Order: sequence, then structure tokens, then C-alpha cells
Amino acid sequence: MDGEATNQLHGTASNVVQVRDVHGDLHLNQPRPTIRPVVPHQLPADVRQFSGRDDELRQLDALLAEKPSAVVICAIAGTAGVGKTALAVRWAHRARDRFPDGQLYVDLLGYSPDAPVQPAQALEGFLHALGVSGDAVPPRLDDQAALYRSLLDGRRMLVVLDNASSPDQVRPLLPGSASCFALVTSRSGLAGLVARNGAQRLTLDLLSHNESLRLLRDLVGVGRVDAEPESSATLVDQCGRLPLALRVAGERAAAEPDLTLSELVAELADERGRLDLLGSDDEDASTAVRAVFSWSYRSLSPPAARLFRLLGLHPGPDFSAPVAAELADVPLPQAKRLLLTLAGAHLVQANGPGRYRFHDVLRLYAAELAESDERRLEAARRMLCWYLHCATIADSLLLPLVTTPRVRLPDPPATPPPFTTRSEALAWCESEAANLAAAARHAHQLGEHSLAAQFPRALWGYYDLRKPWSDWITTYEIGLSSARLLKDDSTCAGIIRALGVAYYDLQRFDEAAALFEESLVIRRAIGDFASTPGNLDMLGSTYRKQGDFAAALDCHRQALAIRLESDHKRGIAVTLNRLGSTYRDLERFDESLDHLNRSLALRREIGDLHGQGFALHSIAATYEQLGRLDEAMEAYRESLVVRREIGDRRGEAEILLCLGKILARRDRPDEARDVWTEALATFSDLGAPQASDVVRMLEGLGHGEETWRGEPPA
Repeated sequence: MDGEATNQLHGTASNVVQVRDVHGDLHLNQPRPTIRPVVPHQLPADVRQFSGRDDELRQLDALLAEKPSAVVICAIAGTAGVGKTALAVRWAHRARDRFPDGQLYVDLLGYSPDAPVQPAQALEGFLHALGVSGDAVPPRLDDQAALYRSLLDGRRMLVVLDNASSPDQVRPLLPGSASCFALVTSRSGLAGLVARNGAQRLTLDLLSHNESLRLLRDLVGVGRVDAEPESSATLVDQCGRLPLALRVAGERAAAEPDLTLSELVAELADERGRLDLLGSDDEDASTAVRAVFSWSYRSLSPPAARLFRLLGLHPGPDFSAPVAAELADVPLPQAKRLLLTLAGAHLVQANGPGRYRFHDVLRLYAAELAESDERRLEAARRMLCWYLHCATIADSLLLPLVTTPRVRLPDPPATPPPFTTRSEALAWCESEAANLAAAARHAHQLGEHSLAAQFPRALWGYYDLRKPWSDWITTYEIGLSSARLLKDDSTCAGIIRALGVAYYDLQRFDEAAALFEESLVIRRAIGDFASTPGNLDMLGSTYRKQGDFAAALDCHRQALAIRLESDHKRGIAVTLNRLGSTYRDLERFDESLDHLNRSLALRREIGDLHGQGFALHSIAATYEQLGRLDEAMEAYRESLVVRREIGDRRGEAEILLCLGKILARRDRPDEARDVWTEALATFSDLGAPQASDVVRMLEGLGHGEETWRGEPPA
């Protein structure tokens, strides 16, 4: 898990740009991705039937009609099942044309039986949706929030924060611009958000009797409801005038057209009489919801009922048909049909193509039913093994050149991974990111420590590529805890080292060094000397960042000696590159170029294009520091060709920045401006912080100001 073994093959190319070489007459016609602003459209599907809330919709419209001097925040509060999310989503769809720059949505799972979504997790998701690449996401929550507000500044954007548990969960996710509108839903009144952030509270009451009847007519049919007015009124009361309960009951009635409403009301009365309360503060509402759920659940076919309760074992925010198939141990086509049955009964909700989610109250009910299933642990293990297997296959596609041992599973799951290519694997990891982190936590909680300890290795490629700091560190700490319980020293050493890489990337070098040292001690204690070079290289790079070049050289030399004994060519190339960069810092330029050129030759021999880009960048940086600008320009140019060939957009922009720096030193400001403008476009498109550096450099052109000197790669 070398820190360099990341970010391979980013994206695809679509149009052509040109860059002049040092002589001004060589054009590099290389493809690069089209630069366009990202406009996210994340709203869930609108509900099919929606009754009442006319006053509330008008109040929201009135907030939109104002010309505010600050961001408008509206907090929709109310009891469980009262229709907060339905109202927010209905209004958001009605008003989406007023937000042409996009709509962001996140379910914060504030009342989930599992862990709620942390602000950092939600921010990382928003930043990715806004086009920020993983390595450009700042590590600290405050910096993430600042970048997020910068990207939304001046844009007409709607942000829907669903199921919040507290103001602290919401505040980092609020835009800062008056052009934006934030809509928050919560069972809490979010008094702190009202007092400190100026949020306007909109409290939802139960539907009126007439609104409830109107919703029932939409669900069951006008003729059937009006034919039995007394039974219809009783059904409304039995549902507590809660939209969620009415929808579930209405779908049950619609599914049994031969039964009269009076017969259905009698069934529901019997069900309600024998049930305990949910435990809500609102006794009538909780009794109504529990009774309606139980009544609807008992009407399901045995396979559908079994899938419903087993889905209560799922720890993440949403789920797909393949994982449902694994949970129920049924073929994928059957799982898809059963999910459609559950969605038709309003027991699950569609959440995008092929994905479903629970209403939070239904999630609790399904989880309660799952506890009574004797085969629940077998089902949970199948689910966890499926996630682990898919993550392992994705990792092999994301980082095909990495040779560290991958996860070994006894048998592949019955349901294959829903991807076959690298781009599909990356998309799958992004859509399942929250579920993968939740699966690792769930495995640990269930005592499935052999599975929990393997999730970190399976997720290495995705985490190091996209840099979801919160999930990365949390998942690895969980895996480490399980590995320690298993007394699996080898796995502990691997996880500790990878945690060190996270802290290294976060520039928390003291913590990173301590972790690399701890991993190294374990490797040596168990006699795993073949794995020590990776620890030594990362430890050496950390010492270099701390300015201890002697210690850095010692680590890299030890690593190189071991790698040479095993003839691990890629590893040798990595260590040579790190040694060459350290020698450059010490101004031992001949030794720097010798090691870097040897690294480049090995990378070319094994076909490591990503590594070639690193080596050429390092060589160019050494030439530049020597003042050999022609050779520096040529090496940068070669690195640029490689970066574009593999689609490494951030690496491409960094090379353009360096090319412009040399052009500016040579008093060729027009050419420097051209390449820096292109670099700025790419950095801005990625949401990378270097964009502000390039802006300053462009402003300083022609004024004799010192230009930015970028940190060359290791």
C-alpha cells in the first residue's frame, strides 16, 4: 500500500489542447477532458400521491419570493411519519427551476438505529457531487465546509438536509450565499438552528380529516371510499391521520379490492388491539403506525415478508437488488420482483435506479422483525461477504499494479458484482461508500471479526483514490480493533501502515511516523521482513517532510536493500524515486538524477505509466533546481504526455503549472499565461485548492513577483 500506488487511470479524454515546448514551436496535441461546471440533481423521486399541505407549500413559496441578504434556512419539524420528507421533496421538485445551478440532497439518518451520517461524510459526498476529485477534498471539516461554501457562492442552489438529529449535524452543511436555499427536516424543533442561524421553523401537524380522506381517495379510489364513508373515517382515525400510515394502509386496501373497507377496518382494529406501543412520545401516533405496519406486513407473501424483515439487518442508508438477493438467498430476478412488491406496498421507497431505502420508522420496524428470524445471522454474513467480495474485485480493477495480498474469501457469492470495468467499479464504490463503511462496522458489532478485519484491505484502492477521510480512518480503526481481537499481527501491521498513509496525507506527520514505526516493529517481530520496505519508504518520506533527511535516507536505503534481494521491480522503482527526491532536498543533484533515472527505466520496463509520470516530474524538478531549464521543460513535457494518456487530470494541471513557471522565468509571459490559464481551468473544475495559487501567479505576471514553487512528487 505505497502512497504512490494510487490515482491510476483517471477519467476519459474528450477534446484537444495544445502546449508549446521550450522552443515555442512544438505543439502537444493531447486529449483532455471537457471542462464544464457540474450541476448536481440529487433530489429523490417525488411521491405519487400527495394530499394537503397547501398552506405549508405556500409558506415555502413565500420564503422563496423574498430577496434575502443571507442564506434562507427552513426547518420542517414534526413527529415520525407526519410527512416531513414528502413535503420537502414535493416542494423541492416544484421549485427546482428556481435553482438552475443544482439541487443537493442527503439523508442524515439522524434517527437511524445505526450511526447517523457525520457532517464530514455528508460534505465529502456534496463536494464529489460538485465535481471535486477525491485528492482535492481538504482533510479538515472546517476546510471542507469552507470549500463547499466557496463552490456554492453566488450559485442558485437548493440544499435538502433530510432527517437531521441536531443543529451541530446541520451547520457545516449550510451554504453561505444568499442565492442558496437550505431545507432541513427533523423530528426535533432544531431550536439552536433557529436561534443561532436564523432558520425559520415550519411545524407539521397531523393531516386534517378531510386531507386524510383525500389522500385515501387517491390511494384506494374515490368510489370505494365514498361508498363506505363511516369505514373510511374510521380507517383515517386508525392511521392517526399520519401520511405514512395512510399510504401503507391505502396500498393494502388497493391490493385487496374484493374486501370491503369495513372488513379491512375490523382487521386493523384486531391488529391494533394486540400490539404494544412503539415507544414514541406520541402514544396515539405510534400505536397507529405500528398497527398499520404489522397489518400490511402480515398480508405479504412469505418470500416478500421474509425479504422485508431481512432488509432490517442492512446497516446502510439504502440498498440495491443484488444485496437484497444475497440477504434473502434468492436469484437476482426474484429479488427485483420482491422489492417491487415491497415498494408497491409503501414498505420501501425507490431511491434512484435500482436502489431502495426505508422510511426511518419502517427501518426500525423491519429491524425489530429481523430479531425474530432464526436465520438472521446467516443472512447478515451473506450480505457482509457480498460487500467484501465486491469491494475486493473493485480494488483489483482500481489498482491493478499493486502486488500486496488481497482479501481471500472462501467462495464467491451467488450474486456477482454489478460491474466489470474500472469505471463501473469506481462508480459502484461511490454509490456504495456509506454502505461499505457501515458493513465494516456491522461486521465488528456482530462479532464477525474475520470479515471486519478484511474490509480495510478491500477498500484501500477506493479510499486512497477518493480520500474520504472520515470513512477511511473510521473503517480502518474498526478493522484494526477486530484484527487485534483475532490476534492477527500481520493484518494489524497492514492496517496500521495504511492508517499512517491517511495521516501522512492529512499532513499529521508525527502521528503518521508513530504508526509507520508501530507497523514496522510488528513486521519485524513476526519475521515478515518482505513487507518492511513499504513501511520504511513511508517512514522515510515522513522524516523527509519533517526535515530529518539523514533519517529519511537511512530508511530508504534499508528499503532498497531488501527490495533488491527480492528483485521486486516496482518496489525498487518506488524506493529509487523517494531516494532521488531526498537527494534533491540535500542538493546532491548528481545522486538525485542517478536514482530518478534508474526509477524511470524500471517503470518503463514494467509498463507503469502512472509511475513514469511521477519519475519524470521528479527528474524535471531536479533539473529545474539545477537551472537546466531546457532539460526540465523536456521532462515536464514528457510527464504531461503520460498524465494525459492515463487521464490524470490533477497531475496534468500540476505539470502545466510547472511549465508556466519556467516560461515566466524565461520572460515569456504570454505563453506562461496560456498554460496557467489551462491549469486554472482544470484545478477549478476539480475544486482543487491550487486554483487560488494559479490566480495569484497570473495576477503577478509581468510584475516581477516570485512565482509559486510546487512540491514535486516523492
